[in-house]
Amino acid sequence: MPPLRSAPNERGLTDSTPAREPSHAKRTPWWLWPHVLSLEAPLVAVLWQRALAHAHGIRLTPMLDVGLALACWVIYVLDRTLDTFSVQSSGELDTRHLFYHRHRRVLLLGVMPPVLLALGWMAFWVIPQGVLWQAVGLALLVALYLASFSSQGSRVSRDVFVSCAGLGGIILISRMPTPAGYRLTLSLLVLAVMVLSFLRQLDLRMGQVLPKEITAALLFAMGCTTSTRFLAMPETILEPILESLLLALLFACNLHGISCHEQAADRKNRHPQLVFGTLIFCLAVFGFARSGVLENSLRGPALAAFGAAALHSMVHLFRRRLSIDAYRVLADLVLILPLPLVWV
Repeated sequence: MPPLRSAPNERGLTDSTPAREPSHAKRTPWWLWPHVLSLEAPLVAVLWQRALAHAHGIRLTPMLDVGLALACWVIYVLDRTLDTFSVQSSGELDTRHLFYHRHRRVLLLGVMPPVLLALGWMAFWVIPQGVLWQAVGLALLVALYLASFSSQGSRVSRDVFVSCAGLGGIILISRMPTPAGYRLTLSLLVLAVMVLSFLRQLDLRMGQVLPKEITAALLFAMGCTTSTRFLAMPETILEPILESLLLALLFACNLHGISCHEQAADRKNRHPQLVFGTLIFCLAVFGFARSGVLENSLRGPALAAFGAAALHSMVHLFRRRLSIDAYRVLADLVLILPLPLVWV
C-alpha cells in the first residue's frame, strides 16, 4: 500500500487508508456500497449463469436467476456475519465487516428468515426438481465450508458438527435422484472438506492444501453452473467438469488476489503462478473447443474467462496504486466485463 493518505471525506478509487485505522472513522464511498451490501457476488453469479445458458443454447426462467442471487447473497451475508463474532473490538473490522457487526441482529433475525422462506418456497414449487437436488448437494458443501472455516466455536464442537454433517450428507447424496457421476463427485468433495477441516484444526501444514479462497471459488463455480449442468444434459461428465474448473480458477484468482492484497507479502509470490496457470488452462480449453475436440459450448466461456483473467492480471499489476477497497471493486468488475465474448 502506498504511504500517502487521503482525508476520510475525500476518499477516492486510488487512495489508501491504513488497515489498522478504525473503520467507523471512514465514510463509505458510493462505489463501495454494492460490495458492503454483498451484492457483487449475486450479480457475478447471475451474469455468468446467463452467459453459460447462452453458450449451451438453453433458456432459463427468471426465477432461476432470482433463486441463485438470493442463495448467493444469503451465503455471503452469513459468512461475513459469522466473521464478526470472533473479533474483540469493532476497530479491527474493515468497512464490510463493520456493517455486518453493527446490523447482525437485524440481518439474522429480521432479514434472513423471510429470505430463507422465499428460497424454501422457490425450492418446492418453482425450481425444477433436477436443479433442486443438485442445489441441495451444493448446500451441504456450503454448510460444511461455513462450519470448517468459521472462527467461532471450539475445535471439538466444530469437529463433531463436520463429522455428523459430512457422514449424513454422504448418505443423503447416495440417495439423491441425480446422475451417478455427480453423486460420486459430491461425495468425494464432502470427504475432502472433512479431511482438510480436521487437518486445519490440528494446525497441520497439509490443511492448507485447499485454503479458504480456493474452496470458496470452487463452491461459487459449482453454484453458477448448477442450472446449466442439469438443463443442458451433457452426454459426458467431462464438459461440466471443465466448465466448473474454468470458473473456479477464475474466481480463485479473484479471491486469492484480494487476500494477497490484504495480508502478508509472503503469499504474493504464488498469485502470478495461479493467474498464469488460469490463462493457460483457458487457452487450452478454447483451443480444443475450437478444433472440435471438446464441445463448442465451452469456447465462449473459455474466451470470456481468459479475458477476465487477463484483466485481473492488469488490476493486480497496479495494486500498489489502489486501496484495498478499490482493488476489491475492480477485481470483481473484471469478472463480468468480458462476458459479451460469450455472445461473439
